[in-house]
Amino acid sequence: MVNDPEQPLNDAGPQPDETRQQSEPPKPKKKPIRLSWRWVGSNGVILLFGLVVLFLIWSFVHRMFIEPPVNPEIEQGGKAHTIQLDVQNGSGVQRLGQRFTDYLRARGFDVVEAGNYKDSKVEQTRVIDRAGHMEAAQQVAEALGVAKTNVVQQIDRNAFLDVTVVIGKDYRLLKPFK
Repeated sequence: MVNDPEQPLNDAGPQPDETRQQSEPPKPKKKPIRLSWRWVGSNGVILLFGLVVLFLIWSFVHRMFIEPPVNPEIEQGGKAHTIQLDVQNGSGVQRLGQRFTDYLRARGFDVVEAGNYKDSKVEQTRVIDRAGHMEAAQQVAEALGVAKTNVVQQIDRNAFLDVTVVIGKDYRLLKPFK
């Protein structure tokens, strides 16, 4: 544009665009982020470690507070007595008795024997009181998640056990599988 002699020149100072250009330093260009396998690997390990820690915390909270443990002892003659039991697999599924044995032992019960039941077509898991301590049988049933209606009493003084667990085909509904 040509200066018009009739219009006075504006000597009010630099224009706003000129001021910004003079006072601000130029911005540096951003460097592109390059991902290396070393960076991905180290951060992946940290992320995996964090997930494992979160899982362990969740597991601890779930077992201790949400699902409180069952006491594996009963009061007998004024003394605490650890419940002794045997686990019999009546479901027909291989090695199921061992899984139940491990589960009960981890909770403090004294599993003295595990084996197969005489019938491999038991529909519902049963807990049998063998020593006349129905309280012990109910504690084992609670630890496994067996319904109270499936707790029965069949006293056998020759068994030298407090409780017998007979695993049925409903085993997937019980706590060792949850």
